[in-house]
Amino acid sequence: MKLEIPIEIIELESQSFHLLIRCKVNGFEEGDLVIDTGASKTVLDRNFVPSYTVLEDQDSEMQSRGLGEGSLNTEMVKIDSFQLGGFFMKDLQCALIDLSGINEMYQQHCNRKICGLLGSDFLLKYKAVINYERRILSLEKNNMPEFLE
Repeated sequence: MKLEIPIEIIELESQSFHLLIRCKVNGFEEGDLVIDTGASKTVLDRNFVPSYTVLEDQDSEMQSRGLGEGSLNTEMVKIDSFQLGGFFMKDLQCALIDLSGINEMYQQHCNRKICGLLGSDFLLKYKAVINYERRILSLEKNNMPEFLE
């Protein structure tokens, strides 16, 4: 069974398209994620997430590259609840990074604020398919005990 979640395709600059999907974190913080197949991990802006649990059993401090110049301090965390469209997930593991630089670019070009990147860890785990014509992100629901409807 597939979950279908609406996405928005925006033109950030001329012929430069980005895919956005609405999310809600911990039941009340709402924002836009960039669907980023080139991002190895799902990342949330540390300025967006009010509460989280640091993952102590992993290497919770790591360096991230590709989100700007140099490296960024990254912390691996668990978010209690995460919502995409009408579907809810408990205990999302993701990275927290300061995305102020990315938000400046989005603010300048399209007056939007980005709360994070939906990375390939999430997209691969849930066998994501992007339908550009229908503007839908489909996720495979089978074997997803953490998803709640």
